Amino acid sequence: MTGGEVVTGVTVGAALMGGIYGIVRLSRRLWRWLPAAPGVRFLSTPVPDSWPAIIHQRVPLTRRLSPEERNRLLRLAQLLLHEVEIEGCNGLEVMRVTIAATACLLLLNLPYPRFPTLRRILLYPDTFVPRRVRSPLDRGLQTEPDPLSGEAHDGGIVILAWDSVHARGDGHNVVLHEFAHVLDAENGAFDGIPFLEGASLAEWGRVLTDEFAHAQEAAERDDEPALDAYAATNRAEF
Repeated sequence: MTGGEVVTGVTVGAALMGGIYGIVRLSRRLWRWLPAAPGVRFLSTPVPDSWPAIIHQRVPLTRRLSPEERNRLLRLAQLLLHEVEIEGCNGLEVMRVTIAATACLLLLNLPYPRFPTLRRILLYPDTFVPRRVRSPLDRGLQTEPDPLSGEAHDGGIVILAWDSVHARGDGHNVVLHEFAHVLDAENGAFDGIPFLEGASLAEWGRVLTDEFAHAQEAAERDDEPALDAYAATNRAEF
């Protein structure tokens, strides 16, 4: 869910767990065209001893990673929490580590793993109703937007509902969904095209066009694809 849009349900559409892993594998192929970039400089302080157990329990996708990948993910999560504050969680370590490690799954194979436009992460205990700036033309229309479980704003703010982050087993992952929006918006727009150049941009555009068309066809047929019908809303949500 991107900031400024109105949705019709509480659950933000996202990939099924098997579909997510397939997307990660596909992204490895697409990102190989990126030019070499300086390696990330991790913090000198060690990762807290409690973190591996937290991500093993709270972020099931990490169980598919190799030991080297899990270690890199923990260091990326540590860096994200050093650079970006998560507000509203009363300092609870489990919440912060769960969100950071899940978000950093999207960065694991990038040559310069950062969310450079991310400024703040706001956490609510459960679904929230976003505030919208209305024009006089909106009078007489819907007075309140629907409650959301997550939202990404182009100003570098991500809002999450902890009950949706914490929920497991329903095939949705609001953290991956919203932080994918953050990567998408690094080129200045929520348009389904992240910051890419040259051959990688052309290849991404080709894959996106083909697969988005398949998602729309599946939604029209009421199939049960890896991505639910919300993915067919527009390219940014896909």
